[in-house]
Amino acid sequence: MNTSRLTAKLGALLLIVIASGSAVSDEAPLPVFDTHVHYSQDAWSLVNPETVMELMEQAGVVRALVSSTPDEGTLMLHRQDASRIVPILRPYRSPSDMGDWFRSAEVLAYIEERLARHVYRGIGEFHLLERGAAKTDQVARLVQKAANRDLLLHVHSDDDAIHDLFAIETKIRILWAHAGMSASPAVVGELLDRYPRLWTELSLRADDIAPGGLLDATWRALFLRHSDRFMIGTDTWSTFRWPSYVNLIDEHRAWLRQLPASVAEKIAHGNASRLFPQ
Repeated sequence: MNTSRLTAKLGALLLIVIASGSAVSDEAPLPVFDTHVHYSQDAWSLVNPETVMELMEQAGVVRALVSSTPDEGTLMLHRQDASRIVPILRPYRSPSDMGDWFRSAEVLAYIEERLARHVYRGIGEFHLLERGAAKTDQVARLVQKAANRDLLLHVHSDDDAIHDLFAIETKIRILWAHAGMSASPAVVGELLDRYPRLWTELSLRADDIAPGGLLDATWRALFLRHSDRFMIGTDTWSTFRWPSYVNLIDEHRAWLRQLPASVAEKIAHGNASRLFPQ
């Protein structure tokens, strides 16, 4: 199937999703602060900024942490609704930067130029997947920039890179993407115990947290122990994620309902709202 036909199919599906509305419930849905949204260039022809806002409204997403490749996607959404969209700067000028941005002086200069706009609340989401990637001079300089400007770092990495980043500067604030993607509750808990300026978001982890829809007991215990340090997200990394946006939010609500209400509210929106006050 060619790209134009695929885009048309996805666009038609989006119209059905928006027109159908969300499921009827006796209770108002738990408000959500979505801490992992991308509005990258491949999505622009499928979902315009108005449609993104409609999807967020339908999903009960009151605020969203947004980064994009290129950065203009983030700024488009921020111009659409500055009260809802919290912009952070992704280092990638294009997808080709993802593999070696942490070695590139050009990317570091690009980050500095963009930060001069004074609109961003953080830097990320960026990837540090190669062993030792967090130990380059460019990353060290980035960390110092973030610390000096009190900008949060949204980091997609394993636990070793988290240790490496805090070794550079203990004052930084880190939001760990996907709770490490495959990290166990024990590993996540150890990091949260050790680093008080570390938070983590749970995009792409719903199936691990609640296999078969039932909240895992080990995850539940961790959420109760560190109720102030978790957030949720959708990670719209692909155009295929947008037609499912409302369902992705509801997947999180399903396991959040199995927690005490006060804890669920913190994870759904309270913790992120404190980290990014309006």
